[in-house]
Amino acid sequence: MKLVQSCSFLAIGLLLIPNVQADVSSDLDRLEKEIEQIRQQTSSKGNSSKTLNIYGTLRPVFTVEDDGTDNASDVRDGLSRFGLAGSTPVLESSKAFFRGEWNIRIADGGQIDGTSSGARKAYVGIEGELGRVAIGKQRPPHYNLIAEHVDIFNHAASPYAYDNVGPFFVDNMTTYQYKVEGLNFQAAFRSDGASGKDNEDMVNAGVGYNISNMYVAAAYLKSTSPSTGAGGPNEEGAETENVAIAAYINLEELYLAAAYQAVTQTPEAGSDVDVTTLDVSAAYALPSNYKVKAGFFVYDDGVDSVASMKHQGGNITLERQLADNVRVHVEYLTKDFDEADAISALSVGFRYDFDTDL
Repeated sequence: MKLVQSCSFLAIGLLLIPNVQADVSSDLDRLEKEIEQIRQQTSSKGNSSKTLNIYGTLRPVFTVEDDGTDNASDVRDGLSRFGLAGSTPVLESSKAFFRGEWNIRIADGGQIDGTSSGARKAYVGIEGELGRVAIGKQRPPHYNLIAEHVDIFNHAASPYAYDNVGPFFVDNMTTYQYKVEGLNFQAAFRSDGASGKDNEDMVNAGVGYNISNMYVAAAYLKSTSPSTGAGGPNEEGAETENVAIAAYINLEELYLAAAYQAVTQTPEAGSDVDVTTLDVSAAYALPSNYKVKAGFFVYDDGVDSVASMKHQGGNITLERQLADNVRVHVEYLTKDFDEADAISALSVGFRYDFDTDL
Protein backbone atom coordinates (compact mmCIF):
# COMPACT_ATOMS: atom_id res chain seq x y z
CA MET A 1 0.00 0.00 0.00
CA LYS A 2 2.79 2.38 0.93
CA LEU A 3 4.53 1.50 -2.28
CA VAL A 4 1.37 2.37 -4.24
CA GLN A 5 1.03 5.70 -2.41
CA SER A 6 4.69 6.52 -3.05
CA CYS A 7 4.31 5.72 -6.69
CA SER A 8 1.15 7.87 -6.86
CA PHE A 9 2.95 10.85 -5.29
CA LEU A 10 5.89 10.33 -7.65
CA ALA A 11 3.60 10.25 -10.67
CA ILE A 12 1.82 13.41 -9.54
CA GLY A 13 5.21 15.08 -9.00
CA LEU A 14 6.36 14.07 -12.44
CA LEU A 15 3.21 15.52 -13.91
CA LEU A 16 3.70 18.79 -12.05
CA ILE A 17 7.41 19.25 -12.92
CA PRO A 18 6.78 20.54 -16.47
CA ASN A 19 4.35 23.11 -15.09
CA VAL A 20 6.88 24.17 -12.45
CA GLN A 21 9.58 24.38 -15.10
CA ALA A 22 7.27 26.36 -17.33
CA ASP A 23 6.51 28.77 -14.47
CA VAL A 24 10.20 29.16 -13.62
CA SER A 25 11.07 29.71 -17.27
CA SER A 26 8.30 32.26 -17.59
CA ASP A 27 9.50 34.08 -14.46
CA LEU A 28 13.08 34.16 -15.77
CA ASP A 29 11.95 35.55 -19.11
CA ARG A 30 9.89 38.21 -17.39
CA LEU A 31 12.79 39.11 -15.07
CA GLU A 32 15.20 39.42 -17.97
CA LYS A 33 12.77 41.70 -19.81
CA GLU A 34 12.37 43.88 -16.72
CA ILE A 35 16.14 44.12 -16.29
CA GLU A 36 16.56 45.09 -19.94
CA GLN A 37 13.86 47.76 -19.61
CA ILE A 38 15.56 49.17 -16.52
CA ARG A 39 18.91 49.16 -18.32
CA GLN A 40 17.46 50.96 -21.32
CA GLN A 41 15.69 53.50 -19.13
CA THR A 42 18.88 54.15 -17.18
CA SER A 43 20.91 54.49 -20.36
CA SER A 44 18.32 56.76 -21.90
CA LYS A 45 18.24 58.87 -18.77
CA GLY A 46 22.02 59.16 -18.75
CA ASN A 47 22.09 60.23 -22.39
CA SER A 48 19.42 62.85 -21.92
CA SER A 49 20.67 64.27 -18.63
CA LYS A 50 21.67 67.91 -18.45
CA THR A 51 24.64 69.22 -16.46
CA LEU A 52 25.14 72.49 -14.61
CA ASN A 53 28.36 73.29 -12.84
CA ILE A 54 29.47 76.19 -10.66
CA TYR A 55 33.19 76.63 -10.13
CA GLY A 56 35.80 79.18 -9.21
CA THR A 57 39.07 79.97 -7.53
CA LEU A 58 40.11 82.70 -5.06
CA ARG A 59 43.79 83.68 -5.15
CA PRO A 60 44.75 86.61 -2.91
CA VAL A 61 48.45 87.52 -2.88
CA PHE A 62 50.47 89.80 -0.60
CA THR A 63 53.51 91.24 -2.41
CA VAL A 64 56.50 93.38 -1.49
CA GLU A 65 58.11 94.86 -4.62
CA ASP A 66 61.32 96.79 -5.25
CA ASP A 67 61.36 98.65 -8.58
CA GLY A 68 64.85 100.10 -8.12
CA THR A 69 63.71 103.42 -6.71
CA ASP A 70 61.09 102.49 -4.11
CA ASN A 71 59.73 99.60 -2.06
CA ALA A 72 55.98 99.00 -1.98
CA SER A 73 53.75 96.42 -0.35
CA ASP A 74 50.39 95.57 -1.83
CA VAL A 75 47.55 93.06 -1.81
CA ARG A 76 47.16 91.74 -5.33
CA ASP A 77 45.19 89.07 -7.11
CA GLY A 78 46.41 85.92 -8.87
CA LEU A 79 43.47 85.89 -11.34
CA SER A 80 40.60 84.89 -9.07
CA ARG A 81 37.44 83.99 -10.99
CA PHE A 82 33.94 82.58 -10.85
CA GLY A 83 32.18 80.58 -13.54
CA LEU A 84 29.13 78.67 -14.68
CA ALA A 85 29.19 75.82 -17.19
CA GLY A 86 26.57 73.44 -18.51
CA SER A 87 25.69 71.02 -21.27
CA THR A 88 22.72 69.16 -22.70
CA PRO A 89 22.54 66.32 -25.26
CA VAL A 90 21.31 67.24 -28.74
CA LEU A 91 20.67 65.21 -31.88
CA GLU A 92 21.75 61.57 -31.44
CA SER A 93 25.39 61.69 -30.36
CA SER A 94 26.21 65.35 -29.74
CA LYS A 95 25.93 67.84 -26.91
CA ALA A 96 25.48 71.58 -26.69
CA PHE A 97 27.44 73.45 -24.02
CA PHE A 98 27.98 76.91 -22.59
CA ARG A 99 30.43 78.64 -20.28
CA GLY A 100 30.50 82.03 -18.60
CA GLU A 101 33.45 83.12 -16.46
CA TRP A 102 34.22 86.43 -14.74
CA ASN A 103 37.10 87.92 -12.81
CA ILE A 104 36.82 88.40 -9.07
CA ARG A 105 38.98 91.41 -8.28
CA ILE A 106 40.09 90.73 -4.71
CA ALA A 107 42.50 93.68 -4.82
CA ASP A 108 39.74 96.01 -6.07
CA GLY A 109 36.95 95.70 -3.54
CA GLY A 110 36.42 91.99 -4.12
CA GLN A 111 33.88 92.69 -6.85
CA ILE A 112 32.86 90.32 -9.62
CA ASP A 113 33.80 92.26 -12.73
CA GLY A 114 31.19 91.97 -15.47
CA THR A 115 32.80 94.50 -17.82
CA SER A 116 34.34 93.46 -21.14
CA SER A 117 37.78 93.40 -19.53
CA GLY A 118 36.47 91.46 -16.54
CA ALA A 119 34.62 88.78 -18.48
CA ARG A 120 37.06 85.98 -19.19
CA LYS A 121 34.77 83.61 -21.09
CA ALA A 122 31.28 83.75 -22.56
CA TYR A 123 30.50 81.24 -25.30
CA VAL A 124 28.13 78.55 -26.53
CA GLY A 125 28.98 75.59 -28.75
CA ILE A 126 28.23 72.08 -29.91
CA GLU A 127 30.43 68.98 -29.75
CA GLY A 128 30.13 65.65 -31.54
CA GLU A 129 32.06 63.00 -33.42
CA LEU A 130 33.31 65.53 -35.98
CA GLY A 131 34.76 67.90 -33.41
CA ARG A 132 33.83 70.94 -31.35
CA VAL A 133 32.61 74.36 -32.50
CA ALA A 134 32.09 77.35 -30.21
CA ILE A 135 31.26 81.04 -30.65
CA GLY A 136 31.99 83.83 -28.17
CA LYS A 137 34.80 85.03 -25.92
CA GLN A 138 37.18 82.18 -25.17
CA ARG A 139 40.75 80.94 -25.08
CA PRO A 140 42.41 81.04 -28.52
CA PRO A 141 44.39 78.07 -29.93
CA HIS A 142 47.59 80.03 -29.29
CA TYR A 143 47.06 79.88 -25.53
CA ASN A 144 45.64 76.35 -25.43
CA LEU A 145 48.43 74.80 -27.49
CA ILE A 146 51.41 76.99 -26.53
CA ALA A 147 51.13 79.07 -23.37
CA GLU A 148 49.04 76.80 -21.16
CA HIS A 149 51.90 74.38 -20.61
CA VAL A 150 54.28 76.99 -19.18
CA ASP A 151 51.52 78.81 -17.26
CA ILE A 152 52.05 77.01 -13.95
CA PHE A 153 52.70 79.89 -11.54
CA ASN A 154 50.52 81.81 -9.08
CA HIS A 155 50.91 85.16 -10.80
CA ALA A 156 48.61 87.28 -12.97
CA ALA A 157 51.42 87.90 -15.51
CA SER A 158 52.44 84.28 -16.02
CA PRO A 159 53.81 83.17 -18.47
CA TYR A 160 56.05 86.19 -18.00
CA ALA A 161 57.51 86.62 -21.50
CA TYR A 162 54.43 85.38 -23.39
CA ASP A 163 52.33 87.87 -21.42
CA ASN A 164 53.82 90.79 -23.37
CA VAL A 165 52.46 89.83 -26.83
CA GLY A 166 50.54 86.56 -26.63
CA PRO A 167 46.72 86.44 -26.41
CA PHE A 168 44.90 85.00 -23.40
CA PHE A 169 41.20 85.61 -24.24
CA VAL A 170 39.67 86.74 -27.51
CA ASP A 171 36.12 88.02 -27.97
CA ASN A 172 33.93 87.73 -31.09
CA MET A 173 35.73 84.49 -31.88
CA THR A 174 34.65 81.26 -33.56
CA THR A 175 36.72 78.18 -32.77
CA TYR A 176 36.98 74.62 -34.02
CA GLN A 177 38.75 71.74 -32.27
CA TYR A 178 39.26 68.11 -33.20
CA LYS A 179 41.07 65.53 -31.07
CA VAL A 180 42.06 62.00 -32.05
CA GLU A 181 44.68 59.62 -30.61
CA GLY A 182 46.94 62.24 -29.05
CA LEU A 183 46.50 64.74 -31.90
CA ASN A 184 44.85 68.06 -31.06
CA PHE A 185 43.98 70.39 -33.96
CA GLN A 186 42.54 73.84 -33.24
CA ALA A 187 41.58 76.75 -35.48
CA ALA A 188 39.87 80.08 -34.84
CA PHE A 189 39.01 83.38 -36.40
CA ARG A 190 37.81 86.64 -34.93
CA SER A 191 35.23 88.59 -36.92
CA ASP A 192 34.64 92.27 -36.27
CA GLY A 193 33.11 94.51 -38.91
CA ALA A 194 35.02 97.51 -37.58
CA SER A 195 38.48 95.96 -38.01
CA GLY A 196 40.31 95.63 -41.32
CA LYS A 197 38.96 95.98 -44.85
CA ASP A 198 38.14 92.27 -45.01
CA ASN A 199 36.09 92.33 -41.77
CA GLU A 200 38.37 89.73 -40.22
CA ASP A 201 40.97 90.82 -37.71
CA MET A 202 42.45 87.53 -36.47
CA VAL A 203 43.12 84.00 -37.65
CA ASN A 204 44.81 81.45 -35.43
CA ALA A 205 45.49 77.75 -35.98
CA GLY A 206 47.78 75.10 -34.59
CA VAL A 207 48.30 71.49 -33.73
CA GLY A 208 49.59 69.67 -30.67
CA TYR A 209 50.65 66.06 -30.32
CA ASN A 210 50.88 64.14 -27.08
CA ILE A 211 52.50 60.71 -26.80
CA SER A 212 53.00 59.06 -23.43
CA ASN A 213 54.65 61.73 -21.23
CA MET A 214 55.85 64.05 -24.03
CA TYR A 215 54.15 66.87 -25.93
CA VAL A 216 55.03 69.12 -28.90
CA ALA A 217 52.96 71.85 -30.55
CA ALA A 218 53.12 74.62 -33.14
CA ALA A 219 50.72 77.49 -33.87
CA TYR A 220 50.33 80.42 -36.26
CA LEU A 221 48.46 83.65 -35.57
CA LYS A 222 47.82 86.69 -37.75
CA SER A 223 45.94 89.75 -36.53
CA THR A 224 45.00 93.03 -38.22
CA SER A 225 44.17 96.20 -36.31
CA PRO A 226 41.63 98.76 -37.51
CA SER A 227 43.14 101.29 -39.89
CA THR A 228 43.95 104.72 -38.53
CA GLY A 229 44.50 106.19 -42.00
CA ALA A 230 48.24 106.56 -41.49
CA GLY A 231 48.98 104.09 -44.28
CA GLY A 232 46.78 105.78 -46.83
CA PRO A 233 43.22 105.19 -48.08
CA ASN A 234 41.82 101.65 -48.31
CA GLU A 235 44.76 100.24 -46.34
CA GLU A 236 44.52 97.89 -43.39
CA GLY A 237 45.88 98.75 -40.01
CA ALA A 238 48.93 97.35 -38.27
CA GLU A 239 49.50 93.61 -38.69
CA THR A 240 51.02 91.02 -36.42
CA GLU A 241 52.22 87.56 -37.41
CA ASN A 242 53.10 85.15 -34.63
CA VAL A 243 54.71 81.72 -35.07
CA ALA A 244 55.04 79.73 -31.84
CA ILE A 245 56.27 76.34 -30.69
CA ALA A 246 56.02 74.54 -27.36
CA ALA A 247 57.05 71.27 -25.76
CA TYR A 248 56.99 69.55 -22.42
CA ILE A 249 58.03 66.34 -20.71
CA ASN A 250 56.05 65.13 -17.71
CA LEU A 251 57.75 62.49 -15.58
CA GLU A 252 56.56 61.03 -12.29
CA GLU A 253 58.02 63.83 -10.14
CA LEU A 254 59.51 66.27 -12.67
CA TYR A 255 57.73 68.53 -15.16
CA LEU A 256 59.66 70.60 -17.70
CA ALA A 257 58.09 72.83 -20.38
CA ALA A 258 59.16 75.55 -22.83
CA ALA A 259 57.34 77.94 -25.18
CA TYR A 260 58.82 80.24 -27.85
CA GLN A 261 57.24 82.95 -30.01
CA ALA A 262 58.65 84.71 -33.09
CA VAL A 263 56.51 87.76 -33.79
CA THR A 264 56.68 90.18 -36.73
CA GLN A 265 54.86 93.47 -36.14
CA THR A 266 54.10 95.53 -39.26
CA PRO A 267 52.86 99.04 -38.50
CA GLU A 268 50.70 101.02 -40.95
CA ALA A 269 53.71 103.20 -41.65
CA GLY A 270 57.31 102.33 -40.94
CA SER A 271 59.52 99.26 -40.76
CA ASP A 272 58.77 95.81 -39.40
CA VAL A 273 59.68 95.00 -35.81
CA ASP A 274 60.79 91.49 -34.81
CA VAL A 275 59.80 90.40 -31.32
CA THR A 276 60.69 87.14 -29.55
CA THR A 277 59.63 85.55 -26.28
CA LEU A 278 60.90 82.51 -24.41
CA ASP A 279 59.40 80.91 -21.32
CA VAL A 280 60.82 77.87 -19.54
CA SER A 281 58.95 76.37 -16.59
CA ALA A 282 59.79 73.48 -14.29
CA ALA A 283 58.13 71.80 -11.32
CA TYR A 284 59.42 69.13 -8.96
CA ALA A 285 57.29 67.27 -6.42
CA LEU A 286 58.70 67.02 -2.89
CA PRO A 287 57.62 64.91 0.11
CA SER A 288 54.80 66.02 2.43
CA ASN A 289 52.77 67.66 -0.39
CA TYR A 290 55.39 70.29 -1.16
CA LYS A 291 56.29 71.33 -4.69
CA VAL A 292 59.04 73.61 -5.96
CA LYS A 293 58.58 75.49 -9.23
CA ALA A 294 61.07 77.57 -11.20
CA GLY A 295 60.91 79.68 -14.32
CA PHE A 296 63.20 81.51 -16.74
CA PHE A 297 61.98 84.00 -19.32
CA VAL A 298 63.32 86.34 -22.01
CA TYR A 299 61.44 89.14 -23.79
CA ASP A 300 63.00 90.99 -26.74
CA ASP A 301 60.81 93.76 -28.19
CA GLY A 302 63.11 94.46 -31.15
CA VAL A 303 63.68 98.07 -30.09
CA ASP A 304 67.28 99.34 -30.04
CA SER A 305 66.93 102.51 -28.00
CA VAL A 306 66.37 103.74 -24.49
CA ALA A 307 62.66 103.09 -25.07
CA SER A 308 63.31 99.35 -25.21
CA MET A 309 61.52 97.13 -22.69
CA LYS A 310 63.80 94.15 -23.27
CA HIS A 311 64.22 92.08 -20.15
CA GLN A 312 65.05 88.65 -18.83
CA GLY A 313 64.40 87.16 -15.46
CA GLY A 314 63.47 84.24 -13.33
CA ASN A 315 61.31 83.13 -10.46
CA ILE A 316 61.21 80.37 -7.89
CA THR A 317 58.11 79.22 -6.03
CA LEU A 318 57.52 76.89 -3.09
CA GLU A 319 53.99 75.48 -2.77
CA ARG A 320 52.32 73.44 -0.05
CA GLN A 321 49.13 71.54 -0.82
CA LEU A 322 47.00 71.74 2.32
CA ALA A 323 44.01 69.91 0.77
CA ASP A 324 42.90 68.81 -2.66
CA ASN A 325 41.54 72.29 -3.31
CA VAL A 326 43.67 74.48 -1.02
CA ARG A 327 47.30 75.51 -1.37
CA VAL A 328 49.68 78.21 -0.13
CA HIS A 329 52.80 79.49 -1.83
CA VAL A 330 55.76 81.85 -1.54
CA GLU A 331 57.43 83.21 -4.69
CA TYR A 332 60.50 85.32 -5.49
CA LEU A 333 60.55 87.03 -8.90
CA THR A 334 63.14 89.22 -10.60
CA LYS A 335 63.15 91.07 -13.94
CA ASP A 336 66.35 92.61 -15.31
CA PHE A 337 65.61 95.33 -17.92
CA ASP A 338 68.24 96.38 -20.45
CA GLU A 339 67.21 100.05 -20.37
CA ALA A 340 65.54 100.37 -16.97
CA ASP A 341 66.00 99.46 -13.33
CA ALA A 342 65.55 95.84 -12.32
CA ILE A 343 62.40 94.79 -10.48
CA SER A 344 62.20 92.17 -7.75
CA ALA A 345 59.23 90.99 -5.74
CA LEU A 346 58.51 88.60 -2.89
CA SER A 347 54.94 87.26 -2.68
CA VAL A 348 52.92 85.06 -0.33
CA GLY A 349 49.52 83.83 -1.37
CA PHE A 350 46.59 81.46 -0.98
CA ARG A 351 44.56 79.53 -3.52
CA TYR A 352 41.14 78.06 -2.74
CA ASP A 353 39.30 76.22 -5.56
CA PHE A 354 35.69 75.07 -5.62
CA ASP A 355 33.74 73.00 -8.15
CA THR A 356 30.17 71.79 -7.59
CA ASP A 357 27.59 70.12 -9.82
CA LEU A 358 24.09 71.51 -9.37
